[in-house]
Amino acid sequence: MELFFVISAFVLIGLFYVYKHTLSNPTKNNRINIDNFQEQIETALTLPRDSADDWQNEPATEAMLQEMADRGIWLNQQLTKGQAMNILGLFTPPDGRQVDILKHFNIPYSFKMNQTMAYYLIRELFKDPAKVAEWNNRPPTTTVRQGLLFMEGKLISGMTHVEAQHRLDKLGMTYPEQYREWKQIDRLFLETNNPEVRAKFQVRKITWKRFYESYDAVKATGVNPRVMSGEHIIEYSLRQDDSIVAHAKIRDAMQPASS
Repeated sequence: MELFFVISAFVLIGLFYVYKHTLSNPTKNNRINIDNFQEQIETALTLPRDSADDWQNEPATEAMLQEMADRGIWLNQQLTKGQAMNILGLFTPPDGRQVDILKHFNIPYSFKMNQTMAYYLIRELFKDPAKVAEWNNRPPTTTVRQGLLFMEGKLISGMTHVEAQHRLDKLGMTYPEQYREWKQIDRLFLETNNPEVRAKFQVRKITWKRFYESYDAVKATGVNPRVMSGEHIIEYSLRQDDSIVAHAKIRDAMQPASS
């Protein structure tokens, strides 16, 4: 493991820098100074994707290229979908599955990474067949269990994670609209409990039960889950119950003055 971190260090430092800079210096249209990030973008371009996934070698879509252009990134070369995903992943937090993998193997600061960093680390971890076997034979993660509960309202005991994930994927093909909503819920729950977001509001971790109560209420107001944010969830939760505030002094300050 020590050798793994030594080999990965230089790549990860660069990839972390571009993501952290994006978070700390947001602009109205998310544009960046490409000169400052040329090295990180070049690194993202050379990170390999799994060759078995042929779609990753297809030309990047217009939507991908437009999203890059919106950030001020124009490259004088033909990009594949895999390369475009690596670049755009520099500006996107890791998804729930990536965080689950990194936490399982005790990789620190997983919530501060971006998708490209997380992809690189996971790819290196899974070069070890023993780690692949350990990951596949573990019990289902909370994320997958919650996905199955959302999709069919029940859990089957005794399943490995791989079996549960396969069942969730199959349900996704059968009920694509419901599955797309689940993917938004997965994203939102992770964003809601991002330590940096919670620190902004000084709140404790939001449980799945409280999350769904807030999610359903916000959705009922007409907010599309695709544009909903973790802050929407926390703000609604706070209006309903300020006991989630982490510190008593802050909670007391939020109370209306007595007459």
